[in-house]
Amino acid sequence: MSLPGRFVDTSAGRVFVHRGGATGEPLVLLHGFMMSHWYFRNVQPRFERDHQVIAIDLPGFGESDRPEVAKFPYDVHAMAGAVCEVLDKLGIERAAVLGHSMGGGVALALAARRPERVSRLVLVCPTVYPLQMPALIKLVLNDRFGPFLWKHAFTKGEMRRQMLKQHFKDPAPVTDEFVDYVWARFNRAGGREAAYAVTKQFAAMSNNTADPMRVRAPTLLVWGDEDRMIPLSHGKRLLRGIPGARLAVVPSCGHNVHLERPDEFLRQVVPFLTDLTARPVTETPVPHPRGQAMGGPPLKKAQGE
Repeated sequence: MSLPGRFVDTSAGRVFVHRGGATGEPLVLLHGFMMSHWYFRNVQPRFERDHQVIAIDLPGFGESDRPEVAKFPYDVHAMAGAVCEVLDKLGIERAAVLGHSMGGGVALALAARRPERVSRLVLVCPTVYPLQMPALIKLVLNDRFGPFLWKHAFTKGEMRRQMLKQHFKDPAPVTDEFVDYVWARFNRAGGREAAYAVTKQFAAMSNNTADPMRVRAPTLLVWGDEDRMIPLSHGKRLLRGIPGARLAVVPSCGHNVHLERPDEFLRQVVPFLTDLTARPVTETPVPHPRGQAMGGPPLKKAQGE
């Protein structure tokens, strides 16, 4: 049922990539928690008119490998590194990047840490700041009995219930086909462990997890006004954090804007991605005050930057 694609070897194992559209600026699509490239299928054909679309299954999800937790940290920076490896293998130096939810957090990490790789950025209800965890998630994160509950008590019915309660205002996209698809991949070898590792990363997020001020790409934020998973207040806060960003609020919509309101989603995103007048934010380095006072050389970048 997944779209056709190929595997790309990375340090996080094989990463599945679906490509479509023959010409145009590359556009990378990054999915949310427990999802895959497949849930972009209704909007991807429109993007393919203007772009070479690269829809990636992040490590641990979809058709990609599920590396052991001891070998892969399952945080946004590690996933952004895997995306960079994929782009390197595909020979793509620079691309527009669109990420939803968890994928939005990965896209932000990529744009902040590797600004030369991102030409423009679309963040759809991204996971950036600490979240208010549902009661069930708080239970499964308990060190004593949480792993047992996650492995044995998280059923397909509970998955559907959480989707309807937290992720969707309009229940129409939550079909049997949709739930069955997600459930099947969640239960592949290593799938539950990968999802649990990401959930723990979400719970440990701090206000300093992201680096929005380091983003230089033209940025569009898209938010459902009734998102119960990641509230609009996060979008307004992020708008203040990313230089020159714009915020498009989709009315009467929950967390999955591209699934609930695809026409409005495309109406907001397509013009932004095809706007040739958009320019990166110009950064003027400011010397560290201590180094300036001492007359010393510019501070070196921190390791990994």
